[in-house]
Amino acid sequence: MSSLIKRSPARFAAIGLLTLAASAGCAMGSKAAATEPTPTTEPTPTATAEPSPVPDAAPPAPITTKTPPKQAVPSWPTPEDCISYNSANVTVTYEAGIYSVNDGSKVVMRLHGGPGENVGEQGLALAKRFRKHCFIGRNNTRTEERNSYIFDYWRDPSGNNPAIPDEEDACSNYDRTDLTVDDMGGGYGWRVRENDHVLHVFDDETDARNGKLVLAKYKLICFIGNEADDGDQDVVSYMR
Repeated sequence: MSSLIKRSPARFAAIGLLTLAASAGCAMGSKAAATEPTPTTEPTPTATAEPSPVPDAAPPAPITTKTPPKQAVPSWPTPEDCISYNSANVTVTYEAGIYSVNDGSKVVMRLHGGPGENVGEQGLALAKRFRKHCFIGRNNTRTEERNSYIFDYWRDPSGNNPAIPDEEDACSNYDRTDLTVDDMGGGYGWRVRENDHVLHVFDDETDARNGKLVLAKYKLICFIGNEADDGDQDVVSYMR
């Protein structure tokens, strides 16, 4: 038997051992491979959408209160009590102590005076200066000195300005910025005064305040005519 054959069993044994060892290694590798845990995939965190910011609520609209418009202060007493007439057509007549200034059959004013006095001329000149003779308190119901509580004023200048005889004696000046309205008490009515200078007396507060409204437009108050005892119109006032 050749030496190759003689050596074959030992070589085969060695080869067999190597084969077994290789098989065992493969088996162990397979086992190891089989027992390794399968890696798990962690879920990707889902981004949570942040809520959209809620816009601030609009502030409540402010409550507005409408202020009623101020009523304009009337420049003259209202309602007015006036006699309109044609200043170019006035005449004066005298009878029984009364001078009557008329526009045709319309009586513009009546003045008490004696024969030959210039009261009629004064009244006629005054009437020619205007076209409207107005009154405050003409409807008062007083039983005593009723005419003392009637205040005369004149409107609508005619453009004609005849001289009034003895006018300087008929008028007195006053400060129109210092007028006071007050109650005289005791049922005697109201008055408009400048300090101690009583310009006129009135039946009630409304008449007095209307009188002040007129007086505040002028600087002089004048009176023509004479006092009478029969309750008729006696003294007529006008302002300048």
